[in-house]
This record gives sequence, structure tokens and C-alpha cells, in this order.
Amino acid sequence: MKKYLKISVPLMVPVLFAILFFRQGSPRRDIQAVLKQARWEWLILALLWQAASYGAVTRLNQVILRHYGADVPWEKQYVIQLAMAFVEAAIPSATVSGVVLRARLLKPYGVSADVATVSTVIEMGLISLSVLLPALPALALAGVSGAQGKAGLLAGVLVLVASGLLIGAGFSLRNTSRFIQVRRRTLLWIIRLWNQRIYARWQRQSGNWSGQRIIERLQYLGAESMVLLRARPYAIIMSLLARSGFEALGLMMCFYALGQNLPWPTIILVYTLTIAVNSLGAIPGGIGLAEVSLAMLYTQFGVPPETAVIIALAYRLTDYWLPRLAGGLAWFRLEQKYPERISEGVV
Repeated sequence: MKKYLKISVPLMVPVLFAILFFRQGSPRRDIQAVLKQARWEWLILALLWQAASYGAVTRLNQVILRHYGADVPWEKQYVIQLAMAFVEAAIPSATVSGVVLRARLLKPYGVSADVATVSTVIEMGLISLSVLLPALPALALAGVSGAQGKAGLLAGVLVLVASGLLIGAGFSLRNTSRFIQVRRRTLLWIIRLWNQRIYARWQRQSGNWSGQRIIERLQYLGAESMVLLRARPYAIIMSLLARSGFEALGLMMCFYALGQNLPWPTIILVYTLTIAVNSLGAIPGGIGLAEVSLAMLYTQFGVPPETAVIIALAYRLTDYWLPRLAGGLAWFRLEQKYPERISEGVV
């Protein structure tokens, strides 16, 4: 019974979303009319921009691995990135499976499992920041351009000012004794909360990940990220900007294909929200739920419902499904070339 519930419940979520969405009014004939008027050649450009974004991530990985003394050819890293994308979508243990695959495929180049894991986590953290940080100025610029009205402009300005003040205050006070004491007390409270509420109850599932070890690993990864940024700031920042820019351009092509020309500040904001929706993972890759949720999101920016549905499907096709298909072929090829398994653990 539990097995069927695990399968049926996630599938019911996108179905309910779809029912609520189409109750607003998206007749089938309207969708067919939109399909006839679409300019699908823009999707070829969307695929090219997505391929370029994987290239930017590959360059970022090269920079990170060279910091640990490993020099992996760009072409090899590119194929591994595609294979990881497929494995993380197809295998339930997602990220862990992707890290194990990466560690095994990088082993012939002298990369240990620990380095492969740490570099992957650092990469994910840097990419997340590169997606979230542009959302604040984009929100303000979208308000200035009139995309969100006066309320959006005011909210954007307030968010920018508040964020700037918090970041500035934290940066200027980070080395003061008072700030160090507050940070230490906060960390101790988090460790105590984790150990009492989570680790004590689910120690078997948590393994040896006590609150203290989690904080130590996060501090280590944060310190390593800062060392990397100081050592190769321009290479890392340019790789991150290129990745986000290429992905945003790929999304923009999907809007162009359906005749929607949004201002570029709005596109940046929509891109950031799109990435957040793509992270929905009730089932691997947010299948179904992501498509319907994206369609509902785009309608909030003035896109007609029937057009929003096609844009969401086009974006998921070019950003998710086709790259994963290429990743599956890459994984099959790599499995034939490097069939051995590694015994080292991941951190």
C-alpha cells in the first residue's frame, strides 16, 4: 500500500494544479491556435544557449579542480556534467548518485572521492548564489520598467536597501568580539536543536552526521569557497555570470518562440523564479508539477494561459528533457569506457 501511495500522491499534485489552472480558461482550440503561430526556430537557439551554459559550468569545475591540483580536460568534464544531470534525474538518490558517478569518472585523473565531493558541493553553492543574487536588482529594475507597477518598485527598493544594509553591517562587524560571540551562540543553538530534535530521533538514518559535524563541514566548505574566490575571482565570477546568462537567454528564446517579448529585467526575475520552481522534486526533476507550476508562474507576468502552457513545456524540453537525453547517452558511453567502481566514501 505504501508503495502505491509513494507513486500516486506525487502524480496527483500536478493533476490538481492542472485542474485549477485550466478552470481559469484555456480551451484546447486556443492552444492549437498558439501552436500554429509559434516560431519554433527560436528553440534551436534555446538549445544552443543551454549547451553553452553547460560549457560555463564545465569551466567553473575546471577552475575548482585545478585548485586541488587536478587538471581534467574540458571535453571530459563536459561529458561528465551531462551524465551527472541524467543520473540525478533518473536515480532516486539524485545528488548522492551524481557525486558518486563524478568521483568514479574523475578517478583516472587523480581526483580523490573527497575532492570530487567537495568540489561538487562548492560548485552547487556558488551556482545557487549566482542565481539568487541577481534577483534583487532584477526585482527593482522590473518595478522601474513598470512590469510590477508602483508596488513592485517600492518593494524592490526596500528589498535592495534592507539587503544592502544587512550585508554591509555583517561585513563590517564580522571580526568584532560581539559578533563572534553571537555567531558562536547561534551555532551552538543550531547544533543543540539538531542533536535533540533530529539526530536523537533518527540517528540510524542520519548516520554519523551529528550537528557538530554538519557545522564543521559547512564551515569548511565556506572557507574553501572563499579561498577559491580569492585565488581565481575573475574566472569564477565570469563562469557563474556566463552560466546564468546563457540559461536566461535560453528561457528568453522560449518566450520569443511564442511571440512574448518581456523586458530584460523581467526576464531575469522570471528566470530566477523559474529556477526555484524547477527545484520542485516531489518526483525526480519535478516532473509534471514543474511544468504546470511554471505555466501558472508565467501567467502572473501577463502571459495568456494557453501561451504560458506552451512556453513552460518548451522551456522544460530545451532546459531539462533534451539535455537529460544527451546525458543518458553520455552516461551509457562512459559506463562502457569506465565500468569499474570506487570504494572510497564521499563526504
